[in-house]
Amino acid sequence: MIQEAKKEDLEAVYSLICELEQEKINPKHFQEVYNQGLESPHVEFYVYYHEEKVIGFISLYIHQYLHHHGNTGEIVELVVTPEYRGLRVGDRLLCHVEKIAKEKGLVELELSTSTYRKKAHRFYEAHGYLKNHYNYTKNI
Repeated sequence: MIQEAKKEDLEAVYSLICELEQEKINPKHFQEVYNQGLESPHVEFYVYYHEEKVIGFISLYIHQYLHHHGNTGEIVELVVTPEYRGLRVGDRLLCHVEKIAKEKGLVELELSTSTYRKKAHRFYEAHGYLKNHYNYTKNI
């Protein structure tokens, strides 16, 4: 079952994000950003519950870019607990956010994924996402 994330989901979402990034994220920073996201009208967090346990998470950030024809949604995190992968949890979360994006009148959805996540590439391409941008990063 998909629900809007709540403050009480913080620990479960933190664990999922650490799983996604394969490292322990700064917990204080995470908590600040998570709580800000819950309060922001430009951020949507959703969790997927199975038997009263959070097994999936997706975030949607709404942006206004000068070079786009309308508001754009960015899927920043999508993660499913490893033992539940392959059971269409990610598919349901992605479809849910696409529905929300349409309801909000967004003109497109964007996302980035690391170059080594080949399964994620196939997943997004199977859902109609096109690989048409390069994403560069630089540590500061």
